[in-house]
Amino acid sequence: MRPRPELPTDPMNHRPPVDAVDRVEPANAGTVHIRPLVAADAMAYKTLRDEALRTAPDAFTSDYESSVGRDATEYVARFGALESGQFFLGAFDTAGQLLGCLGCEREQRTKQRHCAVVVGMMVSPAAQRRGIGRMLVEACVRAASQVPGLTQLVLTVTASNHHVVRLYEQAGFRAWGLLPNAIVVDGVGYDKLHMVRLLSH
Repeated sequence: MRPRPELPTDPMNHRPPVDAVDRVEPANAGTVHIRPLVAADAMAYKTLRDEALRTAPDAFTSDYESSVGRDATEYVARFGALESGQFFLGAFDTAGQLLGCLGCEREQRTKQRHCAVVVGMMVSPAAQRRGIGRMLVEACVRAASQVPGLTQLVLTVTASNHHVVRLYEQAGFRAWGLLPNAIVVDGVGYDKLHMVRLLSH
C-alpha cells in the first residue's frame, strides 16, 4: 500500500506572503478574513468540498462518490499563486475555520491566456446567508484584476440557483448563453448558465 503524502508542517505554509494577503484584502475585519489557500489548508478544503458535493449535488459538475476517496494532498496543486491567475481563496472565521472558498483557474492555451474560469464556489451550510459568497466573488475579481494579461473571467452556474445567479450579476457578471441539461443528477437534468465579466486593470 502506497503511503499517503504528508501535508507540509512548516509554519510558513500556514500563511501566504503578506503582499498576497494585501492584494486580496480582508473581507470583513474581525469576523471573516479572506486569503489565498495554501498547502496546509488542504484537509479543510477537502472537508468543505466533500460536504458541498454531498449536500448540493445539482450545483457542481463533480460528484461526491468520485471525490470522497481522494487524498487531501491531491488538491494542493489547484491552489497555485495569485500572480499566476491560478488560485483559490478561502474565507476564514476568527478561529481559523474555513467557511467557504472560490477558485480562479487561468486558461493555459496561448490564445486563451487572457481568460480565467471561476470555479468551486462553496460555503459551508452553517455559514450561509452571511454574505460570504459575495465577499469571495469580490475578492476574486479584485485579485484577478491585478494579474497581468488577464482581461476576463468566465463561469457556469446552475440556472435554477437564482440566489447565486443574482450574486454573480451583482459582481458584474453577465449571462451570454445557456446549456440545457448540462448535468444530470438522479435522472433530473439541470441547465447551466454561462456568464462573463470583463476586468479593468
